[in-house]
Amino acid sequence: MTKLENIKVVFIDIDGTLVNSRRRVTVKTRKSIKRIIDKGIIVVLCSGRNYLSCVNVSKNVLASSVVIASNGAQIYDYKRKEFLYISEIPKNKLELIWNYCDDKQIGIIFNSNQKRLINKYLVGSFSENYEFITDFSELQDIIISQFILVSKFYDKLSEARDFILNLDLAIGNFSSSFLKQDTKGFLTVDVINKNISKGSGVLKLLEILEISSNNSLCFGDFVNDLDMFRVCKFSVAMGNACDEIKKNANFITYSNDNNGVAYFLDKYL
Repeated sequence: MTKLENIKVVFIDIDGTLVNSRRRVTVKTRKSIKRIIDKGIIVVLCSGRNYLSCVNVSKNVLASSVVIASNGAQIYDYKRKEFLYISEIPKNKLELIWNYCDDKQIGIIFNSNQKRLINKYLVGSFSENYEFITDFSELQDIIISQFILVSKFYDKLSEARDFILNLDLAIGNFSSSFLKQDTKGFLTVDVINKNISKGSGVLKLLEILEISSNNSLCFGDFVNDLDMFRVCKFSVAMGNACDEIKKNANFITYSNDNNGVAYFLDKYL
């Protein structure tokens, strides 16, 4: 196949895509990203991570100062130090979630426009770079765009997912297939507002940049990347991607441990 033409912006997922299993971006990948940036192509990181974490990675690879974070709930420009978009979860729904998790002894991480906060069930496990809150009233003046339920018990989170969906909220992401335990043995469920996704975040940023989706390309590996795949003209699944992503991709590249992003960029852009 010949080179892809008219690509003006590339959206790249972070975990399982840009970074390898050691959570690092290789020198080869950074060089490939720099090469296409030098050609005038915009590179935007699009992740389920909070915006501060996305910014750190974006700076590391010299990508755009704008990042799409929290599965599309936040679009942040770190050079201007401002949010271009943020989807706030209503306080009444957050209070119901707070009370539910307190009753069921489920941990919560709140991603806000200022910081990351945790409830008492995560103290000692997720203490670094997090602020502990004891009462829901402490959230009243804080904009929450995403929260993450955390537990070591599958049944607890499975029931919690049903409760979340009944509140007309959306599951933005979850631990790998929700079957394999994640960091420190925990399972996680990320929650955002309904109709928010990486795809909606990409569309909003394309509108801001005044770039057509016909000039876009994206990389991903997991189900929270599906909406992004539907929005972009070309989609690339990593070799380590889940089957559903591979089925919906235009291309499949090497895995994140084999410089899959760099390989595709060098071959087609």
